[in-house]
Formats: sequence, structure tokens, C-alpha cells
Amino acid sequence: MILVLGLLIVFALILVMQPWKRRDCRWRQDARKLADGRVLFTCAACGAETALPKGRAPRHCLAGET
Repeated sequence: MILVLGLLIVFALILVMQPWKRRDCRWRQDARKLADGRVLFTCAACGAETALPKGRAPRHCLAGET
């Protein structure tokens, strides 16, 4: 019973942390700001780009999204 409970806890932690969404992207902040005050981030690994408000950083890998 304890083994099953332990496995369920580990499985739930893996689902919550979602390590597959952060796997390969290495985000670099572009020094130029966009017109609306957001900051542009570019991934050095896959080339994905995203714009976020100042003070926030991307957390998820966008390699598979187009």
C-alpha cells in the first residue's frame, strides 16, 4: 500500500513540474524593448521567439510550436 501511494505521489509531482516543457530552450533576452513595453526573448537552441512583459522570463520550451 505504501509503495502504491509513493508511486502516485511521484507521478503527481512529475505531472505538476512538467519537465518536458523546459527541456532544451535556452532563452536570451533581447536588449531592444518592443513598442508596448514588452521584452523580446529568443531561444538559442531552437530559434523560437516570444515577447513578455518586463520582469518576466519564459518558462516553457516552444521548440515544437509554430
